[in-house]
Amino acid sequence: MAKPIPAVEQQLIDTLKRIEHIKAGSTALLIRLSALNPANQSQNQVKMALSAVNDMVIKSQSSLFVLSNNDIVVIGQNILPQLINEAAATVRRIFQSDSFAATHPGEFVRVCPLGRDFNEVLTYAKKCEDDLYQAQQSKKREIPLAPEHLDAILRNIQGFNILKIIRRQEAIQITPQGRLSSLFLEYFTSMADLKKAIAPDVNVLSNRWLFQHLSETLDKRMLGIFKELFAHTPKNISLNLNIATIFTPAFEQFLAGMPESMSIIVEVQLMDIIQNTHNYIIARDLLHEAGHQILIDGLHPISFEFMDMKALDSDLMKLNWSPALTKEIESEKLTKRLQEFDPNRLILMRCEDETALCWGLMHKITRFQGYFIDALTAAKIRKGCPERKNCTQAQCVSRKAGIAGTHRIGCLCPDNLDLPIEYKRKKSR
Repeated sequence: MAKPIPAVEQQLIDTLKRIEHIKAGSTALLIRLSALNPANQSQNQVKMALSAVNDMVIKSQSSLFVLSNNDIVVIGQNILPQLINEAAATVRRIFQSDSFAATHPGEFVRVCPLGRDFNEVLTYAKKCEDDLYQAQQSKKREIPLAPEHLDAILRNIQGFNILKIIRRQEAIQITPQGRLSSLFLEYFTSMADLKKAIAPDVNVLSNRWLFQHLSETLDKRMLGIFKELFAHTPKNISLNLNIATIFTPAFEQFLAGMPESMSIIVEVQLMDIIQNTHNYIIARDLLHEAGHQILIDGLHPISFEFMDMKALDSDLMKLNWSPALTKEIESEKLTKRLQEFDPNRLILMRCEDETALCWGLMHKITRFQGYFIDALTAAKIRKGCPERKNCTQAQCVSRKAGIAGTHRIGCLCPDNLDLPIEYKRKKSR
């Protein structure tokens, strides 16, 4: 049976084949949104990119294709160089805060004269078609998580090097003097990496209760490598945990092994609190008695409307950034809610560009986390790194996000990856 061909990808391939005999006068503009950070691939970002090329498409009467992976392709004949160059520059400017777009502008947006690059563009179009087909087939092969699958996964986890799937992200504060200071390094287990390694054909999210058990098991495994976590954390540490994990011997052992100069911030999800409010209150008070803090993670603007966040009395809260917050109505509603809290208790997360930072600062929020912050911290690492010519900023971002694995081995100054943003870089050995 012939495989089903996606309509847009097929149209692009057909168009390329149709103009092959006149390719000398034709040009393709490739915009690889699929290579950007996930938050920069939303429908809003796709619309922004489309608006940037709209004028060129109309004036040159070119063909426009939005592929299933969000890549945008424009193909036309005798397009004025000024038109296509202006469109390319505008798209690069819109996404300049993205780590890939900033470090690889020529790969992110490519102007391809088809007289020279026809075969390369056709190969790219066919690969997009094949990638989508493979993704569709992989999704079809996924089976729901069942008890027997969970048992197999848990057995495999016991012999699995958990360090390979531990990820981290730095949260920072902008001081009154305009400097950047590290708040903490947040550690969490990457479920996507675990699934890829030991359960590629199982939809681990399909059964909420079984997934909860899996998540708590991963918590304990992460706590069990506390020596490695502390060794890679010169300042403060934050762990994303289930509330139930706070009452386990694994957490007690983690606290017992913690250096005296360090304290922990435990991040918990609002849904976990709703389901275990009594346990949350006990856990919060226990942490406070021991000199530690609790943080409510992943809040949306609507969270402040259906929950009395003040009653939960957390030390910190993370608010999800969304471009929708720039809309006056949404921003005004949230602003009234945020006025009830000390801005120092708020961290704006998922900051993907300068717009998020500007919105936060306008609302007196000075603490941030997200891909844009990752790019800033990587830029600081590279600025003082004597080996910066041997890597890219995107590689630096990726290497800083992990504490083990082959991607980190490629760094010639790995100790610098662990340093908070305000620390001076160490010289290579």
